[in-house]
Amino acid sequence: MYYFYIAIFGAFGAVTRYWISSTIHSGQFPYNTLLINLIGCFFLAVVMRYLTTLPKLSRNLVNGIGTGFIGSFTTFSAFSAEVCLMIARGDFFPAACYSFTSMFGGFLSAMFGFYVSSRLTRRRERSENGN
Repeated sequence: MYYFYIAIFGAFGAVTRYWISSTIHSGQFPYNTLLINLIGCFFLAVVMRYLTTLPKLSRNLVNGIGTGFIGSFTTFSAFSAEVCLMIARGDFFPAACYSFTSMFGGFLSAMFGFYVSSRLTRRRERSENGN
């Protein structure tokens, strides 16, 4: 069942990524990939921190969402190829900005995802305890 979840969610993640990439035309700077990767960092943190605490969700389903959907939604390879292309064009400053924003923004997005997940977990625990 684990591989089934990965395959199904992976297909949805890839289609979602393609839809966003084709909807947001980025021109010379890859805004679409940056946005996709930042959103993915946020949601992976939510999956890891919050969804794993929900007893009604199977571990296989949560891993399918994280590995399948988010794994195929985000892409390090596109980021790497875009940075190389920018450098080959001589766009060194935009390449550096893109690299920095992707890495630092990814960490911030993940931190925000962990923060939101912690708040959701506390809220759920309070409601379960009757507070």
